[in-house]
Amino acid sequence: MSENSKLIQRLLDHENDPETDILLLKMLEDSSSDDPKLVQEGFKEFTKRTGVRKTVPMRPWLRITIGVAASLFLPLLVLSAWALINNASKTETEWILASTTYAETSEISLPDGTLVTLMPGSQLFYPEKFFGKERKVHLSGEAFLDVTKDARKQFVVSAGKMDIVVHGTRFSINSFPENEEDEVALLDGVVEMRPHGQKNSVFLAPGELLKYNKNDGSMQRRRFAINYYEEVLKSGGLQFDNQVLSDIAAELTRHFNVNVVVDNKALAQERYFALFINGEGIDEILSALSASGHFRITKTDNIIHLTK
Repeated sequence: MSENSKLIQRLLDHENDPETDILLLKMLEDSSSDDPKLVQEGFKEFTKRTGVRKTVPMRPWLRITIGVAASLFLPLLVLSAWALINNASKTETEWILASTTYAETSEISLPDGTLVTLMPGSQLFYPEKFFGKERKVHLSGEAFLDVTKDARKQFVVSAGKMDIVVHGTRFSINSFPENEEDEVALLDGVVEMRPHGQKNSVFLAPGELLKYNKNDGSMQRRRFAINYYEEVLKSGGLQFDNQVLSDIAAELTRHFNVNVVVDNKALAQERYFALFINGEGIDEILSALSASGHFRITKTDNIIHLTK
């Protein structure tokens, strides 16, 4: 039996398991597209080939805006999907989804005592109980983690196109499917960032921030002031550290539940440094960012347009 046939059979056998939804979400995230027609056509073709009767949304709690392209059927993706389902079927643990809506944050305590602050518009998958030698969770979005130390079980966060390996530390991850860059910022301890498909991993020290470009695989390491970052977390504020305007617009959309759109491609790639810890609203933030005169702000209905 071919690997494709095995995968199809496993999907059918475990169609109603929560692990199957996690698998499908992971496959969709790894094959992103901004074209909504590709989303519908790609998933329709996928369900046709596999015989799986799920439709988007697969479950009420999986109403997540994600894209799928033709690369969904690449052999490498099929093999990784097969491995994930095979591994999931060996443990009879329940998987839990914690999610936040726009303009909402949530505090989550994992089975090992690890504390997670889940930021707006984010999702965290974690098991009811950690098995084996690894504590692994799946993140789509942004979160701050205070990881409980356990020398016998390493803690791993799978986010986007990278894995973050830790052994008791405090750090944040920003990894939304629509963002151009993933970001990891370490406050204390040590973390190891392992990009998918790359042999070399990167270790971060406290006060270091790593940006990972998902398009070309490039990485940029920067220093940041830990005390300011602590203040951002404490106040529920926002910090943009050499961040492209398109990603800033997406973050403001999630944070304030208002649609912010950058209408110019060149403008979308401009980078900004800014810190907001005094409860600034979206109008104040955009006014501060546009103080240099790089863009204009206009409002149409519930949409804020940023133009040259």
